[in-house]
Amino acid sequence: MQIPNEILIPEVAELVKKGHTVTLPLKGYSMRPYLEDGRDKALLSSVPKTLRVGDVILAEIHPKRYALHRIVRIEGEIITMYGDGNFSPEYIEKQDVMAIALGFYRKGSSKLDAVDTFSYELYWKTWVRLRPIRRYLLLIWKLTHYPKATIKRIIKRLTGR
Repeated sequence: MQIPNEILIPEVAELVKKGHTVTLPLKGYSMRPYLEDGRDKALLSSVPKTLRVGDVILAEIHPKRYALHRIVRIEGEIITMYGDGNFSPEYIEKQDVMAIALGFYRKGSSKLDAVDTFSYELYWKTWVRLRPIRRYLLLIWKLTHYPKATIKRIIKRLTGR
């Protein structure tokens, strides 16, 4: 049984506010290629006093609409965040941040890929800098992982059918 995000995420936020960590199964494709829908999980914790560029946060981006995305800029109380697989930013206020990711369980592993490791930091810093060409890199990634579906989508866009 899947619980809708508008019910699940406020409960997750309450638990982390009380000092618990929560493992949240991930939905959506916005953090590709690093995180995958239905496959990966995030280990979430309470929001620290200081947020930093590179942190992956759970935030309410519109009323009852949530995203787990990466901070790319902080200006005063305004945070700019992107999904690793997205091309458009979201702008939120610091008060909209509900939790922070401590790491991820990826590819069915029971071992946490912590966000404080050198390899993870190298990944996100490189990926953020590649934003101008990410569209093409993601297309190549999709073609190698989901060739039939990707080609169908490309043909549909080109032909309008």
